[in-house]
Amino acid sequence: MENFWTSYALPGIPAVLFWILVSIGVLIQGISKSGFAGGAGIISVPLMMLVMPPDKVAATLLPILVLCDLNAIYIHRKNKIWKPIMEIYIPAIIGILIGSLMWWYMGENGIKEYEKLLKQFVGVIAIIFALYITGKESSMKWVEQRSFGVRTGIIAGILAGITSTLAHAAGPIVSLFLFSKNLGKTLFVGTVAWTFTLINITKLPFYIGVGLIDWSVLKFDIFLIPFIPLGSFMGVWLHNKISERTFNFVIMTLTIIIGIQLLTGINPIEVVTKHL
Repeated sequence: MENFWTSYALPGIPAVLFWILVSIGVLIQGISKSGFAGGAGIISVPLMMLVMPPDKVAATLLPILVLCDLNAIYIHRKNKIWKPIMEIYIPAIIGILIGSLMWWYMGENGIKEYEKLLKQFVGVIAIIFALYITGKESSMKWVEQRSFGVRTGIIAGILAGITSTLAHAAGPIVSLFLFSKNLGKTLFVGTVAWTFTLINITKLPFYIGVGLIDWSVLKFDIFLIPFIPLGSFMGVWLHNKISERTFNFVIMTLTIIIGIQLLTGINPIEVVTKHL
């Protein structure tokens, strides 16, 4: 595990703190995928970036997200409508290609040169999406009065592909577009699950092609996979213990705070560890 820590952690980050924050990031994905606090997964990327380089965070999370997605579509294997899925997924392929070319360009010129820019991008996305999740009900009411067509699907799909490829943060874009289709709760949840499965699986070969994912990433993920079912179990447990609104409020507040820190370049973890 020492090799994984030294290869994946930012310089000077203690091993214990590294594994705690990375594990929490994956745990929250499991909680979110359980159906409890669906927007909570937005915090995983900015949280893990406090102790990991941006490219390592993106690479580490993708196989985990695919596993979560496969479980979701198994549960919702019959609850889907292909037309709206294709309306946003096909243009998302263009966005995935654009995002992958950006990763390739950064890799060719040295990821280190672009770490600050990547963190700022994730910081902005985290703040915007956290505010969206906080006001999700109002957003959904606004969308409910509209029915987005093919043109909107193309724009939404490309944006979803880019943000998903760079930061695994296409949730609100996909959800708002599909919610406008008035699918009903069960079909909506299933259709969203199938859309993300297709998007994330499509990203895999591109991630491998640009050098983000290799065998070391998959070996690293083996240590994190157990936190997915643990997170799902916790999601069910939390559902009976605390309000989903309260949990989401806490997560979104933390996301905004971490997003601001990424945007400003002030990493409290690095600051504290330098003085220990």
